[in-house]
Amino acid sequence: SAELCLLPGLATFLPPLPGSGGPGPVEAGLGALSAELRATMRALVGDLDALFAALGLREECFAVGTLSRAVAAELASYAPARNRRRMSTNKASVVFVDRTLDLAGAVGHHGDNLAEKILSVLPKLPGHQTDVVVDMVELTALQATEGSGSVLAPGCLAQPNDAAAKALWESFLNLKQKEAVMEARRHLVEAASRENLPIKMSMG
Repeated sequence: SAELCLLPGLATFLPPLPGSGGPGPVEAGLGALSAELRATMRALVGDLDALFAALGLREECFAVGTLSRAVAAELASYAPARNRRRMSTNKASVVFVDRTLDLAGAVGHHGDNLAEKILSVLPKLPGHQTDVVVDMVELTALQATEGSGSVLAPGCLAQPNDAAAKALWESFLNLKQKEAVMEARRHLVEAASRENLPIKMSMG
């Protein structure tokens, strides 16, 4: 989606928690962070700079949380980002928030759209952070075993080379759930009509 950017490679990037009542490593300075965490933070900064460059943004950063302040400071001092900000004309405000400040909200899906419902209900596609398993067995001649718990023909949401699928996914993201279901129904009816298949559908 043109309106959604996901960074699955950074799904496990979390601020280190303080131990024994003392300050966490971030409060003690970046030098106290592990090499892995520093590398991940620099990767995030590089990804953000590439995204902002593609959008032509000159950002103003705000941060809530110690690691977020470190990320914002790293982005501010990042040489390619400084050069980009001198050339960019589109202003944007960017707010960084430590995930550990709101653990429940970060993993919840609260929007009234079909995409969030799908992502919260279906199981994760193995090896992926942002895609889910879609059981395609009903479209095959395979017979699923009751209670096996496994998906015989796992599909996924990613269809980058199919314009119709991308348009449908956009509707799942941007429309209300009921409107998105109607749009999905329309696509199914059109596909069935093209293949001369009998259509028996109910909105109940």
